Amino acid sequence: MAERFDISRDIGRDMRLDTRILSRGNERADYGGDLAKDVGVDLNDQTNDITYDLRIESSDDEIGEDLNDDGSEKLDAIIDHFQEDKWSDLSLEEQKRLMTDLADYVAVDTGIENPPEIVFRDDMPDGAYGGYSPETNTMEINVNMLDDSAEAADTVAHEMWHAYQEQAANDPNDPRMAEYREAFDNYISPEYDFEAYENQMLETEARDYAQGFKDRLAGRKGAV
Repeated sequence: MAERFDISRDIGRDMRLDTRILSRGNERADYGGDLAKDVGVDLNDQTNDITYDLRIESSDDEIGEDLNDDGSEKLDAIIDHFQEDKWSDLSLEEQKRLMTDLADYVAVDTGIENPPEIVFRDDMPDGAYGGYSPETNTMEINVNMLDDSAEAADTVAHEMWHAYQEQAANDPNDPRMAEYREAFDNYISPEYDFEAYENQMLETEARDYAQGFKDRLAGRKGAV
């Protein structure tokens, strides 16, 4: 097993925020409060009873049938339930499970060998969508910011990409290990320099990856 690279002193808790709030200087990106009791699904736990065969059932169809297909059909089955009209009809528990489905898909898509545990919280600062903590390998989601389904999908994909970057930074067989290590070692926090934070490689990569899911969601509008 590769020796873990300690980046906790540098990146801390990367937090995806509403940039309209952050740009006014009213939020920090390193929130580190206690975990709420409302905990999600550990993607590494093979004993959990949430499987692709029985997922979310909406008033129109059942997602489980399509999730057994491969590739784009599987993703579309998940993304379709992020459509605004469908999303708004889901309960909070169904929204959580759908976000877990998407995180599970991203874990496979990116090859994350140790996916983060998903923790749903109701005690995060206003304007914080969620974040990834490399120290605990957890992805935290603010349940008070789930009214926008596109941003919910974006948060999952964005933070899961950070988990992938952290894995690559610790993998001696990854050709970009040194590049990621250097980037983490020189991570720029948004409260220090917001423009530099947005433009650094770790964040531009995560935004670009997540944007693909938002684009796919927009392209699926009206398809179902």
